[in-house]
This record gives sequence, C-alpha cells and structure tokens, in this order.
Amino acid sequence: MVRVLEIVLDIVVPMPCPATDENGRSDAAQALFTATLPQLAAPTAQGERITTVVFDREALLARDGWRIAVETRDGAREVTVSRRRTVTPGVTALTPIFAAPLDADGMANALFDAAPEPFREALAAAGEPVAVAALECARYRWPWKCDGVEAELILESGLRERTAPDDAASDPPCLHELRLRAPWPEGAEAAPIVQALFACGDTLVDAASTDAPAFVRMTDALERAASGSLAGDAEAQRAAPVDLAGADTDEAALVAIGRNISAQWFGNDAGVRDSPKTEFIHQMRVSQRRLRTAMRIFKRWQDETWTARLKPDLAWLGDLLGDARDRDVFVESTLPALAAADVDPARWEAVRAAADSERLAARARVRDALRSPRYAHLALAWLRWLAALADRAAADGEFARSLHEHARKRVRRYYTLLAETKNLTALDEASRHRARINAKYLRYTLEFFTPLLSRRTRTETARALARLQTVLGDGNDAAVGLRFIEGMEVEPYQLGFARGWCEAVKRYTAKDGERLLRELSRPKVPRD
Repeated sequence: MVRVLEIVLDIVVPMPCPATDENGRSDAAQALFTATLPQLAAPTAQGERITTVVFDREALLARDGWRIAVETRDGAREVTVSRRRTVTPGVTALTPIFAAPLDADGMANALFDAAPEPFREALAAAGEPVAVAALECARYRWPWKCDGVEAELILESGLRERTAPDDAASDPPCLHELRLRAPWPEGAEAAPIVQALFACGDTLVDAASTDAPAFVRMTDALERAASGSLAGDAEAQRAAPVDLAGADTDEAALVAIGRNISAQWFGNDAGVRDSPKTEFIHQMRVSQRRLRTAMRIFKRWQDETWTARLKPDLAWLGDLLGDARDRDVFVESTLPALAAADVDPARWEAVRAAADSERLAARARVRDALRSPRYAHLALAWLRWLAALADRAAADGEFARSLHEHARKRVRRYYTLLAETKNLTALDEASRHRARINAKYLRYTLEFFTPLLSRRTRTETARALARLQTVLGDGNDAAVGLRFIEGMEVEPYQLGFARGWCEAVKRYTAKDGERLLRELSRPKVPRD
C-alpha cells in the first residue's frame, strides 16, 4: 500500500444523473473526460459499482486522521483503514494502513490484528463501530502522466447517499467526484507532486463542460456526508482564530493566515452556489476582505503570479460579492429602518419590492460567477500559490523577518492612520469611508496577530475597535443605500426624505465614531 497525495474536485450537474445499465455504468459519465483528455491512458476500471460506508466520525475519523470504511463491489466486502492529513489546503496525504475482507458477520468479527496499535486502541475505546454515512457510485480509473508525475484520475460518477432522507427531492442534482492522486514516496519532496496535481486540476476544469465545470473541494464526499453536509446543508463558515503556533517569521505567519482564510473561503463557496441563505455570501465576502488585508500587511510577497494572475480575478470576485452583500443589507436593514422613520411606512413597500428584485439579480450574478470556469481556475490558482508559498517559507525561514517585529510595525501603521482621523464630523463622505477602511484594516490585523498581542489589546482594544467599525459601517450602509435609491424610480418626496434621513444617520454615526476613537487605546505587541 502506497502513500499518495490527493486533490478532490466536484462536478455538480443540476439534473438527474444519466441513465445507467444493469451494472450501474453510464457511458455519459465515462465520456465526461475521455473525449477531451487524449493524454489519459486506457482506463484500469470502467464503471465498477461501489458502495462505501464510513464509520465513527467522532471516535475514529476525527482522531489522528483515522478513517475506517467498508467498500462493497460485486458482492464482496472489504474493510479499509487509512490515515488522512492536510498537507496544504486542498491537498490531502492519504496513507493506507490496513485492508481485509469481511465475512457475513461483518465488522463485529473483523480481524484487525495487522492494524497499527494506535488504531486498535482507538477502536477499542470507541466500542462497536457505527456507520455514519453510506455512498454509492460508479467508479472509473485512468492512469495519467502529468508534468512528469505518474498520477491517477478517479471518477466517482453519480455519487449519492445510499439512503436519502424522506423529504429529499425526487431528482437530486447529480454529483461526480474527481480524485487526482499521485504516489508520495517516503523521503520525497511533496512540492513537485502538489504542483503537478494542481496542473492536472486546471486541465480538468478546461476539459469539463462549461455548463458544469469542476470545482476544487477541501474535503471529499465521504467526509462531508459523515458531517451531514453532502447535500449542501452545512452552515456558513465564519472566520476562526488564526493559529500562529510554530510561526516565528512573517512568511510562516502569512502561510498560517492563508490557510485560515482558505477554510472560510471554501467553507462558503458551495453554499453561495447552491443555497438561498444570504449568510454564505456575507461570510465569503468577509474571507475575501480578510485576504486583501493580509496581502497589504505582507505586501512583499505580492509576486508576479499574485499580481498578474490572482489579483485581477480576486478583484472581480470581490466586486460581485460586495454588490450582492450591499444589496442584502439595503433590503434587510437600511430600507426597513428608513421606512420606520417615515410617518407612512407603507409608502416604501414598492421601493423595497424593486430593491429586492435587484438584489436577487445581484445574487444570481454571484452564483453564475461561482459556477464559471473562471472561478474554478481562480480557486485552484490561489491554493497552488499558497502551497508554493509554504514551500518557500520552509526553505527560506532563516532569511525571513521576525514575526513580532513585522506585526508591531503593521499594527502601529494602521493605528496611526486611524488615530489621525478623529474629527470624523468635519470630514467629507470619502474621507469618512477611508477612516472606516482603516478601522477594518486595523481590526483584521489585530485578529491575524491575536496570539502576539497584549492581554488588554486582545480584550478592551479589540472590543472597542469592533464597536467603532460597526458604527462607521452603519454610516457607510446609509451612504450606499442612498446611492441605490438615487438610481431607482422613486417619488420626489421619497428621494428628499431618504437624503435627509441618510444625512442624519451619517452625522450621528460620525459623532459616535469620534467618541469611540477618543476611547480607543493604542494596541500593543509585546516583544517576544
């Protein structure tokens, strides 16, 4: 059994899966890539019907990366034990540990004597394994030599849960999972293999249909099914605290921050594509704003790939997310508050209906963008760039700068920019907006460097800054709302009322912001 590196991509076709023969094979599934990827060798497996059951997510799957699963094919069952760990976001190291056939008595009498002792201990502590997910698919395999690496493409076609919920749609979307794997021998460098797998991923995106491109996923379908999120039922992913453990240099810190941002980004993109919940758009937009701030803080790593390849497409994505989020806030918060301030709130119902129609159009533009090959390539490009950065950080650590010194300089810079704009009521709208942006930069910077901050900065200063950003954000929401209203067909009375109300909100928030700025203490990064 050979350790491999793996990248997972999904193709979701918004229609029932193609018809299959009595063995579960589908010519349409096999033709997804064979016609467009002549470099693929003859398949080593053609439409094997597979059922996979994964056990004990909490007791086994989550402990040290262990996974225990049972595969059934042609009536024969086999239990497999493997260990999985993330090498870099989007790339998993999969180490097969143990495999054995199962008899009719099943898991209870399976012989695990050949399995490693840590696994047997975990199994004994967990008790009788309990199935937590079961998936069915037709599996195809092709050898694929890519950039000098002997890789393998695995297509799991028509992937679906074996037992669908009672309230599931009769014709759920058709999911195809693509696994790109390559051997990772002991002692070999992972970097060239990882880069080759990402190159294969880009080729797959180009080969897939423009109506249903392939999108990289952080986890495979089994893990998502075990957590109950295969069908898109997951909640929006908020930003988690950044783990800077072991990051002594600025470059290593950027890698840690990039991984943290990736978890939030890719924890929400499928929800933006497939769910009506607006929180997915909000959290994905936050991830993009955090990414832009991180690259300002670590400006010297903006290499040619970042500038020419990533930055333009990230700006494209950010603009679409920003417009959709602004319109959500306009419909859900700004307009209701504006109407409530009027003596006749009902007069705003037609305006809100029109605004809601426009926000649905903005949301559709975001969904279309995230279903496009352009986005699929952007996602792979970011993960590939981050993987290369991690390799450079590991190789050049002794030449990198002190993390504490870098954090101290960045925190001091953004605090100074913000503190110099205390007279918010005397500023024009553009300058107040710049002050809000500086508050956002400082807040994200403190979040990135939280483990390095003084106790008072982590608590009092961070809370005061959050209140300040909220207040300034309310003023900005009013300004954005007024621009939307000015672009709509409204009565002269409504336009005048909106201008007066929005001006009052901006003045009030500016005055409150001045007070909070005066109370904001200087953040401190103690010396290590």
